[in-house]
Parts: sequence; structure tokens; C-alpha cells
Amino acid sequence: MTIRLFGEPVPASVLIVCGAVAATLLGDSMLYAVMPSRPEDWGLSIGSVGILLSANRLVRLLTNTLAGRLFIWFGPRPPFAAAILLAIGTTATYGWATSFAVLLVARMVWGTCWSVLRLGAWWTVLDRSTDANLGFLMGIYASVVRSGSLVGVLAGGLLTDVIGHEWTLTIFAAVTGLGGLAWLATSRSTGARGAAEPAAAVDRDTSASGAQGLGILLADPKLLTVGIGGLVGMLVFSGLLAASLGFYFDERFGDEIGIAGLTIGIASFTGIALAIRFAFDLLLGPTTGRLSDRLGRTPAIVTAFVLGAAGLLLLAASPPLGGVIAALLLAFLSSTALIVLLHARAGELAPGARRAAVLSVYATFLDLGAALGPLVGLSLGSLGVLRGAFIGGGVLLVLIALVYRRVATPAPAGHEY
Repeated sequence: MTIRLFGEPVPASVLIVCGAVAATLLGDSMLYAVMPSRPEDWGLSIGSVGILLSANRLVRLLTNTLAGRLFIWFGPRPPFAAAILLAIGTTATYGWATSFAVLLVARMVWGTCWSVLRLGAWWTVLDRSTDANLGFLMGIYASVVRSGSLVGVLAGGLLTDVIGHEWTLTIFAAVTGLGGLAWLATSRSTGARGAAEPAAAVDRDTSASGAQGLGILLADPKLLTVGIGGLVGMLVFSGLLAASLGFYFDERFGDEIGIAGLTIGIASFTGIALAIRFAFDLLLGPTTGRLSDRLGRTPAIVTAFVLGAAGLLLLAASPPLGGVIAALLLAFLSSTALIVLLHARAGELAPGARRAAVLSVYATFLDLGAALGPLVGLSLGSLGVLRGAFIGGGVLLVLIALVYRRVATPAPAGHEY
């Protein structure tokens, strides 16, 4: 069964799995929007909030390889189902717990769940795709999953003001449960494999490990370049740029920005900019993936790196407001494209018999960048230093583009990746 989206057929199993994963993100994303501004609702200090919001990312540096092992031992379906059940529990816990220790455990459990859920969604996309539509389906994954984050941020804030965070998160836990039930009820009947049903390709050799996956990645220059590219992309865009955007605007333009005859506060302008980034992920992910299916993965990835570098270097030049907006659009487009294209390329390069081990290591590269990024972005105390960091990030992206272009080789059948 397929459903047409963006003019292309999409397997229903991909939408169901990605929708279930998106639902699990509601509570997690709401915390980032609400908890820093209302820590007293949980009886926490702002420092404790920072620890809680980082714990799930840091624990994934260890649990990504565990997720790969679980897939090897049990197949994709049982770990995926268990992760959804645990996500329901952690979301409800966020709502009613006021103990820092309990919340910390819940955040660490959620980090483990996300390692499994992300791998399960990737697995389903790879299992249900062909060479002709892998990029497009990975774009659908990015778009659908990002919708969960967007709804969690927007609806979570609004509902918290009306009914409180306790009942808001209880509702989100219920929605997560409904998403899990929809996946459970339809996964077999839709013929889904991957996370929906153990595929024959799942490696049952229990000697496979994260260390072996790391060895495969390090031994393959193409895979290694993809992994490093993902790490740097997360470091630069999810960390450096996203975390420092409000500071950059404030240092450049003061408390308010005048645009099209309107005066907009810096906080509001920063929120609008980040919302545009979400919109890019939602709307442009499938399009960039489809273009890479038709034009080749290598030129698309190299172009994405170069566009991101151009955006960062333009920001570093401190242009007028119009130039800043153009630079951000380039950076956001690059970020969206790299998420889709590098995921697709990693899936293509991972050996079928070791796919779970290799993808779990690749995910750890991403999470290392995501964990380091905010530390870099929030540690810069002046506009001059921040501009230097943007220049460094831009140069790094150009270097990775050159290296990737060099190590990439034409694929069979005349289709260059």
C-alpha cells in the first residue's frame, strides 16, 4: 500500500513508522520549549534543567551501539515496540515527577529509546526503498519526524499556559500511545519490514558489535567521510548556529529589528528564524532527497556543504539585515539537505550484514556533534569570537566537501553517488 506525497508514492509502512516516532518526540520537544522558562514548576534550578536537557543526548553516545545490538539479537520489531512503551512512560513521568533524580533517570531512558526509535525508522526507510527513491523517502522521514518536534514545541507551550504542564504531558503520553497502537495494528498488514517486522537481512551473528561497526566505518573512506560530515553538520548547525543565533542578533541589531515597516523584538525574531528552520525540514526534506535520487548523491552532498559554508561565511562578514536573512536561508537549506542526504548515503554504504552495527556508530557521530555543539555555541562571549567561529565552521564545511568529492566514486549503471 502506498500514499502519494509531494507527487511521489510513499509506502504506508514508512509513514506509519515515522508517524509513531514523531509522536514519541512530543514530550521531549515540549521540555526544551517550556522547562527553561518555568523550572519552578518542576521544583528545579536552571542549572538542573540544563543537565536534564543534555542527559538524553549524552547517554546516546553509549546507547546507540546498544540499539544496534538489540536489533541483531531480537530483530527490529521487539526493541522498537519496547521503546515506544518506554517513551509513553517517560513522557508521563516528565509531567508528574518533581524529583531531579527521577527526571534524570527518565531523560536517560528516553535517550536510550531514541537510539532504538531512530534506528528503527532508518531501517524501515532503507528496507522499503530502492536506489531510485531512497533520498526521497529519507526526506519523508525527516519531514514527518520533524513535525513531532514542531507540534511539541508549539502545542506544548500553548497547552501548558492553559492546563498546566502535568496534563499537557499526560495528553502527549496518550498521543504517543495512540501512535504506537497505530503502528502495532497496521505494521504486519501493510507488509512492512524493517522496524515493522524483522527482515531477512537482519544479521543474526551476535558477535557483531559497535566495535565492529566502528571498524567498518573507519576502514571505509566514504563511510568515514559521511560520519565526519554528519558530526560537523550537527556541530555547526544544531550547535554553533542554533545556540548562538539570539546572541548574534542582539550584538548586531540591539533589542529590536525593523523590517518591512515593523519593529520586532530580538527574541521574537530569533523564534521566527528557528521556526523557518523547522519549516525547511518539513517542506524541503523530500524535495532535496528526490533531487539527489535523480542527480546523484555526490553532487547534492557537495553542494549542500558548500551552501552551508557560504551561509556561515556571509554571517561572519556582518552584512546588513538582508544579507543576514540570505545567509540564514543558505545555512538552513544546507542543514536540511545534509540531514537527508548523509542519512541516505550512510544507509547505502553500510554492509547489509552489518547494517545495524554501522548505522548505530554513524548515529553516535551525529550525537557527538549535537552534544558538543551547544557547548561551543554558548561558550562564545563576544561577536568577534563568534564571527571567527563562523569562519572556522565555513572553512571546515568546504574542506569536508573537497574530501567527500575526492573519496566518492561513481556507482554502477552510470549513476554517480
